[in-house]
This record gives sequence, C-alpha cells and structure tokens, in this order.
Amino acid sequence: MIRRRNRISLLVIATLLMLACVPTLPALPGSTPIPTFDPNQPLTAIAGTAGAAATQTALFAPPSNTPTPQPSSTPTDTPTSTPTFVFILPTIVIPPTQIPVGVSNLAYECQVLVQEPLNESTIPKSTRFDARWTLANIGKEIWDSDNADYRYTKGAKLHTQPIYDFPATISPGVTVELVVNMVAPPDPGTYTTTWQITIGKSQFCPMNLTINVP
Repeated sequence: MIRRRNRISLLVIATLLMLACVPTLPALPGSTPIPTFDPNQPLTAIAGTAGAAATQTALFAPPSNTPTPQPSSTPTDTPTSTPTFVFILPTIVIPPTQIPVGVSNLAYECQVLVQEPLNESTIPKSTRFDARWTLANIGKEIWDSDNADYRYTKGAKLHTQPIYDFPATISPGVTVELVVNMVAPPDPGTYTTTWQITIGKSQFCPMNLTINVP
C-alpha cells in the first residue's frame, strides 16, 4: 500500500517537472484581445447617429420663409350714415275729358272731338303748321272715301292746297283725323279759316280755326 502511494507521488512530481519545463507559448500574431462589453455603448451610438442626422437635415433643408410682420393699419372710426327719407308722391294723371259720341237723325252729320291748334293760338308769321281735326261720324250714312273730301269754304286762305281726299271710308260711330297743311300770314293780325266735308251735293261739318299772328 505504501508503495502505491509512493508511485502516485512520484508520478505527480514528474508531471509537475514536465510542465515546468514546457516553454510559454507566444501570443499568436494578429490576435486581438476580446473587448469588454459596455451595456451603455448601443445607446451612445444611437444618440450619436440621431444627432448627426439632425445636423445634416438642418444643413440641406431649404430655408424657411419667415413671415415679415406687416404694420397693421389703425382702424379709423367709420362715420355713421344718416338715413335720408325720400317721399315719392304719386303723380295724379287726370285723363282728358272724353267727349261722348252723339247720334244724329241726319244722313250726314259730324262731331268735332279734338282740334289742333286750339282757336286763338299764337302762330309766328310765315310759319308752316298743320291744322288737325278729329271727327266722329254721328250720322246715318257712311262717308265713302270715293265720294267724300274736305275743302276750304271761306275765311282767310291759310292753306297750301284747298281740297283733300278722305283718307278712308268712315262708317257711323267711327272717328277720323283730317289734316290740312297751312302757313301763317306774313302780317300780324287775327285770322279765321273754315273747312267742311263734301259728299256729292251735301256739305256739312264746318271746321273753324282762328289764329293770332304777332
């Protein structure tokens, strides 16, 4: 038993001596020691990358248009408008008096409804004008334009022609306007002229006009 223990002790001693004789191996060229892991290093890298990106964005971003404050106009007091009241009064138009058309038992009869110019009107000397009469046929017979005319019968000769044909055939109850071209005399005074309607041998409806020439 003692011998076995001695053998083991000798074996251990021999092994230690062999290890002591083995030279230390040199470090392999190009080998780098394994770095120690820092738990805060990833956060530092991320922060650095974000800062660099923000710097580049600021450099390449287009300049922003900073609005220039404009001077504000001071509001002025708006004058209060004074309401203006306009009173529009309706114009009362009085229609001309309508002369009722009469009825005659005669075969030929007229009624003068309108005359222009009115009697006693002032007409400058040597002035041309038209005398107009609006007549109504109040007789029983028609005024046939083939047989009817109106002509100068007496008084001052103010006309440019003494006779005119009827413009149309006028039945009883119908009106017509007769026109005569006239010229005022060259001398001052009061002048009256008379015209009548003539149908065959019948002469009726005197139309009188009196003018004053200054």
